[in-house]
Amino acid sequence: MSTRHRVAQERQARMELILDSAEKLFVAKGYSETSINDIAEDADFSRTSLYQYFNSKEEMYIGILERYTDLLIEGVTRATAAASATPDKIKAFLEAMRQMKDENPSFFELYFIQRHQVEPRLSPQLRTILNAKRRTLENVFRDFYRRGAERGEVREIRAKDASNLFFAQVTGMMLLHQYYEEEFDVTLDEHLDKSLQMYLEFVEKKSGNTNRHRNDE
Repeated sequence: MSTRHRVAQERQARMELILDSAEKLFVAKGYSETSINDIAEDADFSRTSLYQYFNSKEEMYIGILERYTDLLIEGVTRATAAASATPDKIKAFLEAMRQMKDENPSFFELYFIQRHQVEPRLSPQLRTILNAKRRTLENVFRDFYRRGAERGEVREIRAKDASNLFFAQVTGMMLLHQYYEEEFDVTLDEHLDKSLQMYLEFVEKKSGNTNRHRNDE
């Protein structure tokens, strides 16, 4: 291993350590209540040395979301590629999102719950990075939906509209349970199953007069 490669690896490892500390503190204390000094102390860095890796708290926040968004994109891409018909791809997409939420709850806490604290502070460059990741995730859905519409498997509506409706239902339900879970008499998974069923009933192409509906099992 060359010296340059070893130095790059060591730098990346230190950045990951800082991001781990920032993530833990953002979730425990909240983004606004966490200071650079808090993160430096938790990661066992001086404030000055920490700035050698990240320029701001906002940059750390984006770094955390990039890690998780990349994992989510990989998960939904793999899951939907393994399914054949478009309705099955939609189910697989949701299952990959559920798995991500269960395995990495910090991602959803930071992205959906605390993002409003961070968004106004983001530089145009950091906002561009975050939006690019979001579009990459959405495009996985839009690409397979567009192909499914061409094959007659789903309704011929704009893929953008189809994905917006899907994400609004799924993320909206997750947010409702995050804030008002004690008011519901069903679990989040049960609500997501029902949302998926309703979504599929809307987008699936009906054949002839059978008026067939696919229900999520």
